[in-house]
Amino acid sequence: MGVKRPKFFLSSAALILSIALNGCSATGSYSSFKTNHKILIGNETLKIFRYEGLERHPIIVIPGIFGSRLVDSGSKKVVWGLFTSKEIIESFSIERFRDLDIPAAKEMIDAMQSRASSLPLAKDMIELLQSRTLALPMAEGKTLAELRDKVVPSGVLDTVNVSMLGVPIHMNGYKDMIDALESAGYYSESSKDKDGSRYETLFTFGYDWRRDIVDTAKELDAFIQEKKKYLQKKYEELYGVKDYDVKFDIVAHSMGGLIARYYLRYGGAGLPEDGTRPVVTWSGAGNIHKVIIVGTPNGGYLDAFTELVEGMVFAPGVPEMQPAVLGTFVSLYEMMPVQAMDMVVGEKNKTLDLYDPELWIKMKWGLADPKQDKALKKILPSVKDSGDRREIAIDHLKKCLKRASQFTDAIRFDAASPKGVTLHLFLGESILTNAVASVDGKTGRIRVIKQLPGDGKVTVKSAFFNEHRPGDPWPFIRSPIRWSSVTFLLAAHMGITNDPSFTINMIYTLLLGS
Repeated sequence: MGVKRPKFFLSSAALILSIALNGCSATGSYSSFKTNHKILIGNETLKIFRYEGLERHPIIVIPGIFGSRLVDSGSKKVVWGLFTSKEIIESFSIERFRDLDIPAAKEMIDAMQSRASSLPLAKDMIELLQSRTLALPMAEGKTLAELRDKVVPSGVLDTVNVSMLGVPIHMNGYKDMIDALESAGYYSESSKDKDGSRYETLFTFGYDWRRDIVDTAKELDAFIQEKKKYLQKKYEELYGVKDYDVKFDIVAHSMGGLIARYYLRYGGAGLPEDGTRPVVTWSGAGNIHKVIIVGTPNGGYLDAFTELVEGMVFAPGVPEMQPAVLGTFVSLYEMMPVQAMDMVVGEKNKTLDLYDPELWIKMKWGLADPKQDKALKKILPSVKDSGDRREIAIDHLKKCLKRASQFTDAIRFDAASPKGVTLHLFLGESILTNAVASVDGKTGRIRVIKQLPGDGKVTVKSAFFNEHRPGDPWPFIRSPIRWSSVTFLLAAHMGITNDPSFTINMIYTLLLGS
């Protein structure tokens, strides 16, 4: 059967030669030391960008934790993704606020209505909304997979708007990265031609980042199968090729990289119920060509642990998220420091086993902290007894720690990717990042005692998953992950995806053939 050949063909030499640094005579001399932050694309490279055909692999963007919008599937109200008082008031009805049973709620509501554009929500109100809508369900006698609520993902957060003391702050989420991919010739739902001559080749995978990473990998498998069928139909219509074996490229940021790595090894398969390590099948790798992993905590990151214990502030102007709320998120436990990274130490610098629930109970951390009962009342409004609430919370803690231990074991051991699948690491290296914490054995108090180069959240050591230890005679980085390439960037964790150096290197990596 004949195949229609596309007008343009990929030329790696053309791509390399067409990226100009700066052509003006003032900077073209040998004496110029100027650096630039603008990408200039030549005409030959633009031709490559416009290529459409079987040889270009479609791409899937997977954001990190907090990077997908969440909505209530019943009311369609946004649960995560609105961060200014005006947006929240417009999304949640005044009647709903009055039903929250907060002291002086009427006065707060009246004040917000009169100054909705500048007055942040009262702290009690936002904390209650977080507890009632963001916290995952907890219940004894049910598995983590069974503890579902009505919250579902609704797209990727391309931009984030927050209100700080009434002053709006605009931050890019993944918009710059998605815009760059569209400029490089990948078409999303919003950018494809309406007549169907151009089809989607850029897909964003939004997911519920609170849930188990393994469950999310299963959803990614279903997502890929759906998009594969869509593309096979388009390839048959446009190129006359039936049942083409579509291979996807993935760009995955932060937690998204862990999802991608699990998917490569196990596809949509879950973890064994007996708690053992699963057999690597590489069933997901059959659908993948390249994976670009960006700022991913492959060895875990210290802040995941400290946030579970102490709470966190997502952005300036957004009230603190309580440890009890964060403690319901299965995914956060799965990103804690793994034992091999030596990030949390106790007496005599002995590495602590963060997956041991008895340690959490002894130290009164997170869901095991009796002081979290005030927050647990909001999360478990139907449970009237504080003792019963504590039992439910500790039961959930034990489930999460057990799942996290099994998950990290499944993706940390050495296993070479199949031929034809490559892993490319992009990481930040210019910010001192929390790396090691000590724990007071009597009080449970956590104190950061060491910082290392990283992106402000993830250290270089964790991104590499470098298991090299002091005194190790092996002079090279020792990682169970076989990286095909590594690119260092001078940017923060979220800033990496907005960095021009990341943009051009990402495009090179995707378009330079196999």
